[in-house]
This record gives sequence, C-alpha cells and structure tokens, in this order.
Amino acid sequence: CSGAGVLYSDAELASRGVRRVDLRSVLDYRRFAEVARVVSPLLAAQDDMGQPHSNDLLEEVDFPFESILACAHDTLKHYCDPSDLELYDAFSLHYDERQQNTTFNQHRDPSFVTINICLHADCEGSNVEFFGTPDASTNDRFAVEMRVGHALVHYGRHLHQTTPLLRGSRSQAVTYWTRK
Repeated sequence: CSGAGVLYSDAELASRGVRRVDLRSVLDYRRFAEVARVVSPLLAAQDDMGQPHSNDLLEEVDFPFESILACAHDTLKHYCDPSDLELYDAFSLHYDERQQNTTFNQHRDPSFVTINICLHADCEGSNVEFFGTPDASTNDRFAVEMRVGHALVHYGRHLHQTTPLLRGSRSQAVTYWTRK
C-alpha cells in the first residue's frame, strides 16, 4: 500500500522502536491471505457494521508460529531474549473498499512484542501509523508501509493505529507474544 508521509527506511524505523523482518522464506503468505479474506461462519452471523473482519489464527493448525519466531530471532533480540516469549494470541484481518470503517483508532496491544505480518497488499492507504517511541507517546507520527511477506515488530506498548484504506484491499496476520 502507499500513502503520504511514508518515508522511513528500515534504519529510521529501528531508531523509533519498529523493525521489519522478511518472512517470505517461512510463510506461505498467499495461502494465509486467502484464509484472511474468508469470513468465518461465526462472523458471518454477526453484524460487522462495515468493519474489517478477523479470523482466529490459533485455530489454523499449520500456521508457522515457531518458524516465524525463529526467522525473527535476531530482530527480537532488540526487545528481549526470544526464548522468553510465548504466543498469547493470533488473528488475521482483512480490509477492503466495501467496509465503511477501515481504521483502528490509537491503541496499544495486549502483548510484550507484536509481530504484524502483511499477507496481501494491493491498496492505497491502510498503513500502520506510530506515535512517538515505545516509552513516550508524542505528536511525532510516522507511518509505515506494509510490505507483502514482511512483518513489523514492535513493543505492544507502542501507541499506533491503522490509517484509512483509500483504495484496494489488504490482509494481515497479527501475533501477540508475551514474556514467560
């Protein structure tokens, strides 16, 4: 996806507490993008009021959580000892133009570290926008363009939001990791 204000290199992101990891060697992102696009029967019965829909990845027995953790090992060392992490939650999200509200307002994740994986992106907008640093929320904003097959790694406490989808569609997998 593209959008205004997305100007940060990987080195600039790292200086602000966000890192990017290439997961294409361990993740069949095309397959899981299809999983993200399908609305689960439970969600189909609910009125989603035009919101992006999500699916529980913990129910996907072959989602490669351990391979993702291993691939991100060197990056995770910047946050903690990766062997101290355990999976807390995982879900996929799908955004498209039919949805009325494709943003997630400012929030912090219920994790020590979040690994946010882009499964599909053919869109304008729908970037992840961070505020300040993990330890200091400020008006200093920076948006990060999602790259297919890559993940953003950040502390769960880092204030962020999803910017509006202006055109197209995007799917992602979000994994929350806590310390043992």
